[in-house]
Amino acid sequence: MLRRSARMSQLSAELRQFLAPTDGDDEPVSASHSHGIWGPGIRLMRNLRFVLKAALICSMFVIPMVWLTWSYLSNISTQIDFSAKERVGVQYNRTLLPVLAAAQELRHATASGEAQDTPKSALKAAQDKLATVDAELGATLGVSKAYASAGTAFAALAQSGADTAFKSQTDYVAALQSLLAQATDASNLTLDPDIDSYYLMDAVYFRLPDISENTAKLAALGQAVMKAGTATPAQLRSMVELAALARFQLVNMQDGLAKAQAYNPTLAARLQAAEALETSTALVGTASKVLIEAQDFSPASQAALAGAASKASQAQYALTDRVTVALDDLLAVRLGGMQNQRIETSIVLAVGLLLALYLFYSFFLVTRGGLLLISKHLDEMSTGDLRHRPRKPWGSDEPAKVITDLRKAYDSLHILIRKVRHSARALHSAAAEISAASTDLGARTESSASALEAQASTMHGISTMVSSTAERAAMAAAFAEENHQVAAKGSSVFAQVVGTMRDIHTSSSKINDIISVIDGIAFQTNILALNAAVEAARAGESGRGFAVVASEVRLLAQRSATAAKEIKALITASVERVDSGTRLVEGAGQTMTDVVANAQQINAFLGEIATAARVQANSVNEVGNSIQELDQNTQQNAALVEETNAAAGALTAQADALQDEIANFKVG
Repeated sequence: MLRRSARMSQLSAELRQFLAPTDGDDEPVSASHSHGIWGPGIRLMRNLRFVLKAALICSMFVIPMVWLTWSYLSNISTQIDFSAKERVGVQYNRTLLPVLAAAQELRHATASGEAQDTPKSALKAAQDKLATVDAELGATLGVSKAYASAGTAFAALAQSGADTAFKSQTDYVAALQSLLAQATDASNLTLDPDIDSYYLMDAVYFRLPDISENTAKLAALGQAVMKAGTATPAQLRSMVELAALARFQLVNMQDGLAKAQAYNPTLAARLQAAEALETSTALVGTASKVLIEAQDFSPASQAALAGAASKASQAQYALTDRVTVALDDLLAVRLGGMQNQRIETSIVLAVGLLLALYLFYSFFLVTRGGLLLISKHLDEMSTGDLRHRPRKPWGSDEPAKVITDLRKAYDSLHILIRKVRHSARALHSAAAEISAASTDLGARTESSASALEAQASTMHGISTMVSSTAERAAMAAAFAEENHQVAAKGSSVFAQVVGTMRDIHTSSSKINDIISVIDGIAFQTNILALNAAVEAARAGESGRGFAVVASEVRLLAQRSATAAKEIKALITASVERVDSGTRLVEGAGQTMTDVVANAQQINAFLGEIATAARVQANSVNEVGNSIQELDQNTQQNAALVEETNAAAGALTAQADALQDEIANFKVG
């Protein structure tokens, strides 16, 4: 009982602990303690709501992507602007080169003494076009100062005399070359990144103008020397320098164009540079041979030099146009490619960014929706509302798996609450039954204690009576011994009576036999009398007396037979009575024998009873002692029953509390 009370107390403590609210003030474990370098990030994420987490992660992707996109677009826009400005420079230089060519033609006409009206008109028209283009593009290229210098040099041409015309024209050509170089530099052409377009730029804006200028100077100086018919050492030195410089520039230009054509093989057919440069090489060769080596100033030499100069000049102008067109086409292709690349890349980036934002926002909606659904059901479960089972999620992502696990937890909790509710009801009923049973047991225990006290006194009286019974059993055993001896004597007398009855039975049997013989004789006599009557009837009158005698004999025989039958009947009845008496006597004798045996057994039994009575008296004493101990235990049980009743009351109260807690859960 003490162990049971202890178990009840332990159960009560466990139930109180189960019903007690959980402690929500536990200190959380540090994130860095278990996650190492990921701890700060985990700590940050655990302190942010999902919306802020999504916004933070999205910004971490979007900001670098936007910056990289802006950087790329800025870079490609810079390159596009760079190449577009190159095309501006090509457009400006395309107008400037005819001015330079016209100035060189005017100078050639001046040096050769030819008419200057046509070259001047061509120069004036080209200069006007340049002025128009400069007004449109000069500010973009930043060549206003160089253009002003060229304009000043052009104005000086009209004021120069015959002796200073060649120098003024040369100064004007130099100003135009300076303007060409500055326009080329300002338009980024000198920084061109591609091999083919760079060497085309180098050829058309640096090498070819220098070659044209040097060959033109060489031709003009040669024609002047031929007109004079002699060459001064200074003129010879100048012609040698111009020829050497032209050869050097031709070699460099050929090398540059070879590199461009090797990089872009399609340029060879478009440019046809070898034939054009061959005329310049021929001009330098003719001038060197005629003017420097042979110093042949004859009219034929003059005509040969003039023809070579004209061919070289035309080939140079044509090559300039072809190279300029090829350069502008390359720049246009590159510019179009970069513009298309910018558009394509912008579209890809925009589509990719929009798709990423769309997918991320979809991920945000799915995850946030799953979390809100989980939070909603967990909140309902926390308030005990289990009436709304989570719907089966569609999809197989992590929130769907969590919702599936939540459904399993909901089902398990739903079943558990039903079982706990049923168990609480059963516990309440059992507690009530235990309480009622404990009360009833207490009453019965008190009644049992009272009954045990009465039984103890009764057992004391029984002990006294058992002792008296033992003494009387001993006396009965003595009386039984005397009865045994008397029964033995009666048994011997009955044995003698049985013998006498058997003798009477034997005699009766013999009388019966004799009667049977007499009956047989009477029967035979009757037969003989009947036969005699028959014979007397046959004898007639003579046999009447014999018939009378036979009739009398027959009557006697019949009377003897009747008497014999009556005697036989009496003897038979007597024999039957004797048999019955014999049987009765034998039964009485057997009964007396049994009485003797029973008396002997009774004697033995009474002896055993006497012994058992003594043992029983001792046992009754022990039972009395046991009843006293049982009475003491009953008193203790009564106290334990009171404790059990109190525990049952506490269990009932706890069952009520458990039912109240379970009642908060709504399971539908």
